[in-house]
Amino acid sequence: MRKILIILWVLLAISIVISGCVDPYDVATPDATATSTSTPQATATQKVTNVDPVKLLSAPSWTWSSRIRIKEVDMSDDGEYIAGVSTQKVIVKTPTKNLLTNLVWNNANYVSVSSDGSYIVVADKYYYNLYDQQGGELHSYNVHGPINDIEVLDNGVVIQGGELKPQLNAVDSYGLEVWSYKPSIPTTKITDFVISDDGENILIGTRDQKIYYLTDYGEYIWFKSVSGDVLDVEISKDSNTIYALTENDKLYSFDRYGNKNWEKTLDVNTVEIDISQDGKYILTKPMKEDLMSSFKYKVYLIDDTGYIKWMKQMTYEVSVTGLSKDGQYVFIGEGRNLRMYNIDGDELSSYYLDGQFGTKFVSFDMTPDANKLAVGTTNSLLVFG
Repeated sequence: MRKILIILWVLLAISIVISGCVDPYDVATPDATATSTSTPQATATQKVTNVDPVKLLSAPSWTWSSRIRIKEVDMSDDGEYIAGVSTQKVIVKTPTKNLLTNLVWNNANYVSVSSDGSYIVVADKYYYNLYDQQGGELHSYNVHGPINDIEVLDNGVVIQGGELKPQLNAVDSYGLEVWSYKPSIPTTKITDFVISDDGENILIGTRDQKIYYLTDYGEYIWFKSVSGDVLDVEISKDSNTIYALTENDKLYSFDRYGNKNWEKTLDVNTVEIDISQDGKYILTKPMKEDLMSSFKYKVYLIDDTGYIKWMKQMTYEVSVTGLSKDGQYVFIGEGRNLRMYNIDGDELSSYYLDGQFGTKFVSFDMTPDANKLAVGTTNSLLVFG
């Protein structure tokens, strides 16, 4: 009897062990050593891109001949949709075909591509046409006065600034006005405007020596007087830093509430500025003056405190300038050379424009990471990258 009991206890113990091994609810405890030495997975929160300057400017990857100068270029953020406009012809390069090349314009001045490439708008002095990304016309809108600046947003809303009422307005993709802003002075002419990258604010420069700060619905917030007619305005991505350039070569910095941080007088006739997305750097473009000495061809890189990080003394006319949104690269079109620098001012590479593609650079744009460039010349649209 005792032997039978012992055998029964042994069988019971074996069954308990076996049942524990196959229990579907049993979860193994991770090995602590294996966990501590495992390689962490890379996160997708930050895209790292690399630019090979020599390869980028070795030669154009695509060209289009217009016979006359491409005075304005614009491109989507991914570089897949690239537009160029001459006085009577427009081209939009897409991944599959060229759009709008069969149209003839009377006096085309501006072209804008939405950041996602969904919409294209072309301005012809007093009116503009909106197109989808297949080249289908959505509507035509007449503002009954000269258009000085235009931009199309990812939702198809077009914002234009000009010289007659409405001086600034927004029109949706159906051709219906969303809002209109009329400055207190009825003769005000809007020379330039910019929309913050977060889409929440609009900064306007005018010929009545003022800058205006609005919401994205055209609601007035504040204005500030400056010492000359405004040529160019820029705003950082977070709207916290604002810059304005005036015709008397003064550069102003304000915060988002209109408080002036500083002002700086440049020693060269300057017509344009460009900034990095975070607002930490400002690049200046000098005006061509054939009768003046070459010191007029100075290009400055200035930081957000007004300090000059560096100055480039160029020998020939500076026709285009560009600062990548990530603040890593600077481009200067000098004579027939398009030069690429890092943010410290070291030249990385250059491209020489031969007669086949024109004799002078006219317009310039790039993707935020500078991996693709669109360059307009006296007779061609060139794409690099």
